Amino acid sequence: MQSIKQRFVALKTSMSIIQGIEIISRQLDDEQLEQLENAAAVHKDQNNISFRIEKFEEETVYIETTQSETRSKKYASDATLIKRTHEVFDKCLPGFKIEVNPAAFIQTPTSVVNPAWLDKKMKEKGVRIKQIAFETGVDRDSISEWVTGKRSMSQIVKAMFYYYLNK
Repeated sequence: MQSIKQRFVALKTSMSIIQGIEIISRQLDDEQLEQLENAAAVHKDQNNISFRIEKFEEETVYIETTQSETRSKKYASDATLIKRTHEVFDKCLPGFKIEVNPAAFIQTPTSVVNPAWLDKKMKEKGVRIKQIAFETGVDRDSISEWVTGKRSMSQIVKAMFYYYLNK
C-alpha cells in the first residue's frame, strides 16, 4: 500500500508539464522540480515545445524535446531545441550530463492549403467548384464555402484539396 507521500508524488508527477519527471524526481528537491516545471511551461506556452525524460542512468539524463505546430508558424531547429533543453535542465541538474534527442516540427505538405492557394490552383488547372463536387462526391455548397473562406478547413479537407489539385 502506498504512503500518503507516495500518492502525493504520484499525483503531482501525473500532472507534470514534463513527461517522465518521476524518473529524476528523487534527484531533485521540491523547489528544483517546481523550477523545472515553470521553465518547461514557458516553452510549452510560447513555442509549443515539450520535454520528455526518457531515462536516467550513470549520471546522464536522456531527454526528448519536441516542437508541435505553432500559430506563428515559426519553428526551432534541432540545435535550438537542444539549446532550450539545456536552458531548462542544466540549472537544476548540475553535475549531470544532459543528452538531448531533438524532434523539430516538420510541416505537412497540406499546410499550404488555404482559399488563396485553392483559387490559384483551380485557375491553373481550369477546375471549377462543380467539377470538384462531382469528382469527390462532396456537396457543392461545402466546396464553395471552403474555396471562398467562409468555412474553415479541417486537415482532412485540406488533404483532399491538396491531392486533388496536385494530381
